[in-house]
Amino acid sequence: MSRAHDRAYQLLAERVRWRDGPRRAFYAALTVLVGSGAWWLAAHYAIEGDLARLAQEARALRVHGAAAFAILIAVGAISANHVRRGWSLERNRTSGSAVIALLAILIATGYALYYLVDDASRPAVSLSHWIVGLALAPLIALHIVVGRRSQHESGAEVETRARHPRRGAS
Repeated sequence: MSRAHDRAYQLLAERVRWRDGPRRAFYAALTVLVGSGAWWLAAHYAIEGDLARLAQEARALRVHGAAAFAILIAVGAISANHVRRGWSLERNRTSGSAVIALLAILIATGYALYYLVDDASRPAVSLSHWIVGLALAPLIALHIVVGRRSQHESGAEVETRARHPRRGAS
């Protein structure tokens, strides 16, 4: 068999799923990101009184910005392995592409909100940012479910555990 075929079989045997530590860190950062975005929404629309509302919005945005940086680092890290491997295996492309597209929109609108928009355009950009942001968490959950099903159906997880019992354990 050729080297290309050997490499293809190795790719099929490897898991696309992340190891426990990075996966849990990503889930924690995503939870903080979505939670702080929801916190800002609650403060912006539910708190009476400008001073109290502005104080809560400022706190929420500080947390949200820090979590956004963590997510950006995580997405950059997984692009080198998880995305490339999943794409080459032709698994979970639709939901993975949708996750990447939503992240790109969130990056663009987040940057715009911080640096570019004026008072006239801020409400529209803000609305699009939080609608897409609230859609991201269920989309990532769907991506995970679809990915686990495709991994199970392909037998890659079983093959990985047979070759690497310690790596395959979750």
